[in-house]
Amino acid sequence: MSSERRSSGRRALELPAGSGLALYSNNQPINVLEVLDLSPFGIGLEVDSRIETGCRVSLSYHYTTTDIEVHGTVVWSSGRSEDGPAVFRVGIYLQEDESALNVELFNAMTAR
Repeated sequence: MSSERRSSGRRALELPAGSGLALYSNNQPINVLEVLDLSPFGIGLEVDSRIETGCRVSLSYHYTTTDIEVHGTVVWSSGRSEDGPAVFRVGIYLQEDESALNVELFNAMTAR
């Protein structure tokens, strides 16, 4: 039995050169190492600090003339270390009441 809870497809992506994605938890910046996947409803990230499940976060995306800020909740978190610095993976469910901004973020981050 699958534990998949997503209601829509997701896609892995590489951010365009010159773009920026900032993550904040408790008003503290968290370094985003990689975007694992993205949908209009959520985002999976690799980060350099642990973020607890249930924590509220904000994401800010900037590219050329685009600035978008969305908010969400960490719904899963796991850590891993392979003889190097600790790396954490988090899944963030984006706030439903910001769905227009969430779609705008998805479109901006996936446009080529």
